[in-house]
Amino acid sequence: MSLSFERINVNWKRQYHTFVGTIALLTGIDLSSNSLSGDIPSELTKLEGLRFLNLSRNRFSGCIPEDIGGFKNLESLDSLNLSNNHLSGEIPAGYQLQTLADPSIYSNNFGLCGFPPLNIVCSNGSNSATKFSRNHQELEALSWYYSILAGLAFGLWLWFGALFFFKPLSVDQI
Repeated sequence: MSLSFERINVNWKRQYHTFVGTIALLTGIDLSSNSLSGDIPSELTKLEGLRFLNLSRNRFSGCIPEDIGGFKNLESLDSLNLSNNHLSGEIPAGYQLQTLADPSIYSNNFGLCGFPPLNIVCSNGSNSATKFSRNHQELEALSWYYSILAGLAFGLWLWFGALFFFKPLSVDQI
């Protein structure tokens, strides 16, 4: 199978199919148990409409692509399964990847490390939990600032709205 942005070529059941222009409509891929080898194709991360992705029980090796945490429709990546491959290195830090609580999706990849979800700290001294925590703190601070700005804008709108819509009382009305 070869992937590109505009077309996908699939050899399925001894028939060759080319899909042109409909690649954005692709919502799921199950490539499990196909003895695929080499790196996980980084082109998979460009398929923005994916809702599930199963790459388990293959012979993938190398690192997990950094962009794999960027899927927006992949239902918090709960359908991602990378188990039983030959992957190695640190599991990429990313908000969606950190939502995965089940380490079994990475099982039998003896070269993988990362805490969480695996209880294996990487030997290079980096720690995906620290990166995630730092990103989470930055996001929290940013949302706090936006909340303050929204409150100020709303308060000013109320104040000026009251001044604009209500007539001042004259001396005779008091």
